[in-house]
Amino acid sequence: MSKQYVLAHDLGTSGDKACLFDQDGTLLRSVYETYTTWFDREGYAEQRPEDWWEAVKKTSKQVIREAGIDPRQIAALSFSAQSLGCIPVDADGNLLRDKAMIWMDSRATQEAKEILERYGERRHYETTGTSFQVSQYPCSKIKWMRKHEPEVYEKAYKFIGAKEYIIMKLTGEVGVTDYTEASFSGMFNIRRHDFDAEILEIAGIDREKLCTPKDNATIIGNVSAGLEDETGLTSDTVVVLGMMDNITCAVGGGSMNEGTFVINLGTAAWIGVNADRPLMSPDFKSNCMYVGNGIYHTSMHSHSACASYDWVCENMLAAYHGEHAVLEGMAEAIPPGSDKLFFLPSFAGGNTLYSSGNMGGAFIGLRMHHGPGNIVRSVLEGISFDLMMGVQFFKEMGVVLNKVRIVGGGAKSAFWREMLASMLNVTIEVPQNMQHIGALGAATVAGIGAGVFDSYAAIDRMSVPSGLASPSPQIHEQYKKLLPVYRKCYESLLPVYDAFDGIQVL
Repeated sequence: MSKQYVLAHDLGTSGDKACLFDQDGTLLRSVYETYTTWFDREGYAEQRPEDWWEAVKKTSKQVIREAGIDPRQIAALSFSAQSLGCIPVDADGNLLRDKAMIWMDSRATQEAKEILERYGERRHYETTGTSFQVSQYPCSKIKWMRKHEPEVYEKAYKFIGAKEYIIMKLTGEVGVTDYTEASFSGMFNIRRHDFDAEILEIAGIDREKLCTPKDNATIIGNVSAGLEDETGLTSDTVVVLGMMDNITCAVGGGSMNEGTFVINLGTAAWIGVNADRPLMSPDFKSNCMYVGNGIYHTSMHSHSACASYDWVCENMLAAYHGEHAVLEGMAEAIPPGSDKLFFLPSFAGGNTLYSSGNMGGAFIGLRMHHGPGNIVRSVLEGISFDLMMGVQFFKEMGVVLNKVRIVGGGAKSAFWREMLASMLNVTIEVPQNMQHIGALGAATVAGIGAGVFDSYAAIDRMSVPSGLASPSPQIHEQYKKLLPVYRKCYESLLPVYDAFDGIQVL
């Protein structure tokens, strides 16, 4: 039998990245194409679904051409995609809005408030497992559309997500979504594995306008005939459902292996693990989703990680022109604790344990002798302290921190990896294909759906460690002493930020 390939589309917020892998998990080529986000009013964040389609067509064709393979050898394609989007289409698949609300669109604040007032905030979390701002979820966005654009709501055959739109364009099929996308709708009961009738009634959403959740490796159909000139793909390729981007990163990192934790250092940071139940605390809101086949993924988040780091480098340390290696060299010379300088990376609402829309970032303890090294180290420590608190939660849930893998752009920093290993007191593995780990997860899903791979165990040979970060027990003890002080910073400042909320600034 001739060699087979799988194609993964990492359909992100900034653009689409097409990655072509062979059946051994070797990356042949990747191609990236950007698209535009519109922020026309406060709380608005929209993209054109047709821009996603144009990007997918272009990257597919280019990656196949550059790899020099016969497109008939591509067994399957699938997706790692942005979620929480809301795209209304009619029965013929026509867009009912030129621009679609994407995940960061939070205009539906009043609609979210109405849902929570009637259903109960804590009850909503216990039902759905989702801990983000409810205004960002499709339940609130569809409710907003029904109120402000009733003609769109009435004409809508289905409200679909980003990858579902591309699947429709590739296959002509619409009406199916995966469990992770459904989990992030704000109206999905993660224990019953279906949409919650009471939330739908409160939001005024008709069940038939929503997609049917299915397993992520479900084959939707073949690429439609006649798309070869536009996409480079033939009808020999099957289109597999795929998952939302957070979980494909976890899958690419090995989370489908029992007990394997994955840390992602991206725009936001999180640490997550799979279990046979949602891992929830009565004191706060961990983030839980249903993956399928009786598996739940629970994660603890720092909502602004590399985004905070980049902001500090660009705005406070601009003289170093983004020379992260130079800055981290300075930070490495500073002792743990950054000479009593703490940084809260709360640019986007804090973290899973301490969260408020009123929060902002903060340096605490700045002194005259502090320099760039202190600032950089405190920023990396602040993000890592957020993850350290997440690990404490998992331990309280009885989940042992055993095998840990790290992915994401921030994971390229050896200094940061070593810091995290000591803070968490665990050896951290750095998988190969780290920069394309979400695409690798999606490629694995595609391969399982098409029968190229037998199971998720294929990840073990495709994502072998390319390096290790080892902990220092002595440094770990220092960070253990500092963690309660760090938590006190959040607890002390939360009332201050909430007090700002009522002040009218002229």
